[in-house]
Amino acid sequence: MDTKLRNISRKTATKSIAFVMVVILFTAAIVSAAYVDYININLESLFVNQYKDSETFANEFFDAIYDTYYFTNDFPRNIPDELDYLYYLKTDGLENTNSGIYTKEYFLSFEDAAFIYENGNIVLGENTAPSTITRFYREGNLIMYIAFPDEYMAEKQNVWELERDKLIPIVATIIANLIISLALIIYLIRVTGRKHEDENIHYSWIDKVYSELLLFAFIPALGLWFGAMSELSYYPSYNNYQLNSIQVRNLLIIGLVTAIVTIICGILLLSIVRKIKGKILLRHSITYKFFSTINDFIKSLFDGRKFSKNSLTKTLHQRQVIFIVASFLLVLFTFIFLTFPPLMIMPPILEIALIYWYIKYNNETFGEINKGFDESIEEQMKSERMKIDLITNVSHDLKTPLTSIISYVDLLSKEEDLSESARDYVNILMEKSNRLKNIVSDLFDLAKSTSGNINMNFEMIDLKKLIEQTLGDMEDSIEESSLQIKTNLPEEPVNILSDGKKLYRVFQNIIDNALKYSLQGTRIFIELEIVEGKAIVTIKNIASYEMNFTPDEIMERFTRGDKSRTTEGSGLGLSIAESFTQVSGGKFSIDVDGDMFKVIISFQSV
Repeated sequence: MDTKLRNISRKTATKSIAFVMVVILFTAAIVSAAYVDYININLESLFVNQYKDSETFANEFFDAIYDTYYFTNDFPRNIPDELDYLYYLKTDGLENTNSGIYTKEYFLSFEDAAFIYENGNIVLGENTAPSTITRFYREGNLIMYIAFPDEYMAEKQNVWELERDKLIPIVATIIANLIISLALIIYLIRVTGRKHEDENIHYSWIDKVYSELLLFAFIPALGLWFGAMSELSYYPSYNNYQLNSIQVRNLLIIGLVTAIVTIICGILLLSIVRKIKGKILLRHSITYKFFSTINDFIKSLFDGRKFSKNSLTKTLHQRQVIFIVASFLLVLFTFIFLTFPPLMIMPPILEIALIYWYIKYNNETFGEINKGFDESIEEQMKSERMKIDLITNVSHDLKTPLTSIISYVDLLSKEEDLSESARDYVNILMEKSNRLKNIVSDLFDLAKSTSGNINMNFEMIDLKKLIEQTLGDMEDSIEESSLQIKTNLPEEPVNILSDGKKLYRVFQNIIDNALKYSLQGTRIFIELEIVEGKAIVTIKNIASYEMNFTPDEIMERFTRGDKSRTTEGSGLGLSIAESFTQVSGGKFSIDVDGDMFKVIISFQSV
């Protein structure tokens, strides 16, 4: 049973309903309170049964005393014709009253509301409750009698009771709404972040906001609410507790603003509660991250975590920390020993010894590091030379038997008495052996260009003519591919200093690569332009396959963009093109943009 109730209470729908109920009930309570303010009902009627005992009547009585006294300033001309109370006033031989009978005894007969002042002495009616009216005192010959008629007090008592009867259900509703809202808020606080399937804290999107920002967000939200309340709340009605159109409009605005602010504050509160439950309120704050970053930075200066993988650099760092701390202590002792001249010489002597120790052992460590670097570089160079030698030797050793195979296959293909199936096999052998010959040739060329053991013949060449010559020599391949090549070449020659044969091979490889891997029906674009003294060749094509590789990955040897390997190729074409471009004095780069493959070659123009 408990598990079932827990599952229900932790459901998102249940929590959402509770949240909506909080918004509705709290908004209703605030609107009801504003309504009470608008209809101008005195809340004191809830707590005081008799109007004559109320603070409201005390203030009214007090005002009557002072108003009557101030009549003497322009006595008797400024006395109102109609007053709610009876008075008798005598000062400096002048007297005035609005009562047919103005004896002291007559005024005291109004026991619930009687006030007698004679030369500093005050006498109240037997049932005149408010004590605040006894504060009145004025010097001089002043006699003042004041009393509120019984009929007036009875009328006020009736109004007082009517207001209490009207207030009780409204206040009861407000209190009930607030109590239920508080209970629902407590429920939401208990279940927020929890789900029925586990006891873990589950965070919402707003929990990603830093804690300070959540707390500071309360300020504008509550500021909006208090501003709206102060601006719209004081519009009292004096029309038998009926609301006018302005008050109705204001109540709607108060309700809307209260609902919005309650939603905002509720979301912020529950987010903070979830962070408290998950113990991340402090850790997920800008302040914590700021000081944590500073603390981590300071620690990193001394704990040597960056050098933990290398014993030599770790030793250097530890020695550096010791040197800094020891130097600081020696400087501190120098100031301490200023008053002890015999001891002042000790810190500088120890500092000199410390510096000697620091430099001596650091030099030894630096020597070991340099030795390690040299050995590592030598090992890498040795490994690279071995790879190049292996490729060169294997390529060279393969050439002789491969030439023999190609020759015998060629002779075999000239035999006239071969069957159809045998001739097909011979053709396949011829095709595959020629492909193997090309791969071996590519490996040999790549090895020579990478090792630097390649003969170069630099001369002045026209890059425009070289591109046109390459396209002319590859005309048959271009026609077989059914692809169109669009060129944008300048009219004037573009001269560069390079090796024409190597550069011819570069363009041949790139164009051949584009012919193999371009999407059917698309075009290959070749553009040559001069930009800031550089001759730049751009070759672009749309690939027929998904290019899910980076420029660095496709430049690796034996790497092909077409993972399915449905086309002929060794994966060395681009590597050879890059290597030949570099040894010819140019720069080679690749750009992949969606399905577009772009090769960019640049040379310094002459």
